[in-house]
Amino acid sequence: MDTFDVAIVGARCAGASLAIQLARQGLSVCLLDKARFPTDKASTHLFTPSGTAVLERLGVLDDVVDAGATPLRTMRLRSNDVSVTTRPDPGVIGVMLGIRRETFDPILLEHVARAGAEIRTGCRVDGVLTDKGRVVGLETQSGPIHAELVVGADGQHSRIAERVGAREYLTTPGSYMPTWSFYEGATPPYDLVMGRVGEGNGIALPLDNGIYIAMMGTPMAKADAFLADRYANFDAALARWPEMAEAVAGATRRGPLRILRRWHGYFRTAAGPGWVLVGDAGHFKDPAPGQGMADAFRQSESLAARIVAGLGGDTIDKELLDWWRWRDLDAVEMYWAASTLGELTNPAAVTDAAFRTLGKSDVALERMLQSILPRTVKPHSSLRLRDVSRMVAYIAAAVATKPGQLTPTAKAAIWQARQIGRIAVAYPGHRIGARRYRELPVLSSGLSKPKSIESLRSVSEAS
Repeated sequence: MDTFDVAIVGARCAGASLAIQLARQGLSVCLLDKARFPTDKASTHLFTPSGTAVLERLGVLDDVVDAGATPLRTMRLRSNDVSVTTRPDPGVIGVMLGIRRETFDPILLEHVARAGAEIRTGCRVDGVLTDKGRVVGLETQSGPIHAELVVGADGQHSRIAERVGAREYLTTPGSYMPTWSFYEGATPPYDLVMGRVGEGNGIALPLDNGIYIAMMGTPMAKADAFLADRYANFDAALARWPEMAEAVAGATRRGPLRILRRWHGYFRTAAGPGWVLVGDAGHFKDPAPGQGMADAFRQSESLAARIVAGLGGDTIDKELLDWWRWRDLDAVEMYWAASTLGELTNPAAVTDAAFRTLGKSDVALERMLQSILPRTVKPHSSLRLRDVSRMVAYIAAAVATKPGQLTPTAKAAIWQARQIGRIAVAYPGHRIGARRYRELPVLSSGLSKPKSIESLRSVSEAS
């Protein structure tokens, strides 16, 4: 049986970056993925500054830039007829990049190989191996693997999360269906465009080697109608965005429309005896702010330090438990902010007021960008009292001139209050929320259907 210090399932952002860091620290690492690279991946293909900072520390950033990644220097934020244009200061905000996953992921795997980790792509993982309630390895199509620690970095539909029975909490339904298209020959007037127009949200940016992506969000309640004539409906939605319409006016669509039909936000139990989840396998939020890739790198950097500190001794369980608490502390406010940004039930009176407030205050705009891009400011402190007062005044004025906005605005306020209440109670610092992190959960054999290491040994001895 092959034996490693760490076996990582999932060879994309979270798993590959973790493998690089652990292998460089002298640990034996096996990185597995059922896919063969390069392959496309559902993604905004946006690297926000909190992620590019980790790329730089890993020594990967230069190769990413050399591969054609596009620096994103200008932003256009839009809510219907309200727009805000900004050129973030790289010294304050950091560097943003646009790059396709089929270009980026192989670069990352090259660095995994250079670090000395073993890579097994095209390798399906069927389950986990256990010994006395502890995960001690993997059952794969090419045979069992023994490891002191198994890491699930295998995305939203994580096989490892399923096998160990990781429970979801603080879930939120996906309120819209992301649909996106790639273009060649686009001439974007702004590098990064994001926000909301009418009933849909959107994000668009140039990627590597002349490719442009435009992504539209359609309310789930109207998804079937949209899909009935998807190309015409996508083009009609894109035409409502002046910046995107200008960008693709003379461009050619490359490939079919991509669609994410079902998704939801969640936190999952992040760790247990012998296992840990990182990236989308353990936490997924509304994709509206485009933070998924950066979050994976933030998490892997923090987790790598914990694994190195605890593996091989008697403190690994405590290190994983502490990391789980850190992950939730780091993510929970942005989880709320992302759902607020992406939630399509927020009426125009609210979203327009928020964008007008940002347009009137350079300080408010910069602090908002700091909370979303480098994540150096917590979302709850990104708006000052004067900014909140100004936004409330804009909402009141909109409701006064358009009485039809009153009911949806009231419903949005109630929804926000409930969301804040849920998150406050679940917050790791709250006495109720803190209970979750007292000890690692017992492996749920009924859910995971693990195979014991003893059974594999007996089979081996019999043969």
